[in-house]
Amino acid sequence: MSARPEKTRHAAAIILPPAALILLALAVWTWVSAQGMIPNYLLPAPGKLAATLVSERSVLLRHGLATTREALSGYVIGSVLGLLAAVLLTASRTLRLCFFPLALATQAVPLIAITPLIVLVMGRGMPAILTLVAITAFFPMLINMTRGLRAADRGYHELLHSLAANRLQRLLMIELPAAAPYFFAALRVAATASFINAIVGEWIGSNLGLGYLVVLSGQYFRIPTLWAAVVVTATLTLMLVGVVSLVERLATPWAEAEGRA
Repeated sequence: MSARPEKTRHAAAIILPPAALILLALAVWTWVSAQGMIPNYLLPAPGKLAATLVSERSVLLRHGLATTREALSGYVIGSVLGLLAAVLLTASRTLRLCFFPLALATQAVPLIAITPLIVLVMGRGMPAILTLVAITAFFPMLINMTRGLRAADRGYHELLHSLAANRLQRLLMIELPAAAPYFFAALRVAATASFINAIVGEWIGSNLGLGYLVVLSGQYFRIPTLWAAVVVTATLTLMLVGVVSLVERLATPWAEAEGRA
């Protein structure tokens, strides 16, 4: 059996179920709106929302670009710092025993609860939002990669030790390849929250971005614009997750082969 039909069926099995669910949800939404079961001032009909996306495209583009810049910058900064911190904790057992439990404990603190404090310390605008998004990416990367870097088979470590490999060589040749699934899992977790937390930061400390547009639209009862901003945010989040998943497939083709085995 050729590989192409198998890949086509595999792609269809992934795409068709969520696509069918989305179409069903849109059909139910359209019917409910037509029946007047949900007031338009709470949730506009899909047609009205689509028209708003077109008519307000310049406004959505301007605010969307600002949010994208903030979300991606904080995402990259937090992921890089989390990776470096994980390498440091993996290299030092003392540091790992001291700080890793604290990193786990921070996950019990709602980030939105400390957002006003971050804005108070960092000031309104880009610095506070970058800090908020960077925290979103930092801790998943730190926790996942601390575990992933220690997941390599001990036999490989013993082999390189017998070949007099140094710490950097063991990191590059054994630990990072073994931690690749943990790395991309952390990126996906952070990707789902980066745009959301960028918007949370904009609610409090910005006069530009999709979060600011949501607040402004709510104050002036421009509900279709509010929902259009929400749709754009969801789309951007899905795009980032999709890019991470695509890079993972290209960077770790063996993982996909093992999944089909």
